[in-house]
Amino acid sequence: MKFARFGRLAAAGFVMCALAGCAEVQQRYAGLRSSCHDTSLTLYFDTGSDALTDAGSQLVAVTARRLRSCKVKELQLIGLADPAGSPANNLELSQRRADHVLDAFVRAGTPVPKYTLVARGDQGAVAANGVVEPLHRRVDVTLVVGK
Repeated sequence: MKFARFGRLAAAGFVMCALAGCAEVQQRYAGLRSSCHDTSLTLYFDTGSDALTDAGSQLVAVTARRLRSCKVKELQLIGLADPAGSPANNLELSQRRADHVLDAFVRAGTPVPKYTLVARGDQGAVAANGVVEPLHRRVDVTLVVGK
């Protein structure tokens, strides 16, 4: 009973504060509703492939749709590869992966006024203890959104 009464009082206080123009409450509430915030995601690739998987394509489409009304300031991409193949081929593969992800965001309608694209090849794909990191076949993406 006490919790029910407190819940109603808290809700009433929130509504009164929002109606009265409490800036801090309004900013927090607006931040919860807004989809315009920096976003990071990871897109994985099949071995030796630079083509986005169906799941990766869907993730790009959903992210682009969510950010459509936002001011995207920068798209940061880091392409990676596993250690299969030569270091030169892995570097080229990681570059193509990052390029394809950039193209996918542009095709999906994400405005990209600035982008940073880094290809790292198989750098870091083998741990110090010699274990191969298979999840290194990826592109790490960060979308920096203006406030």
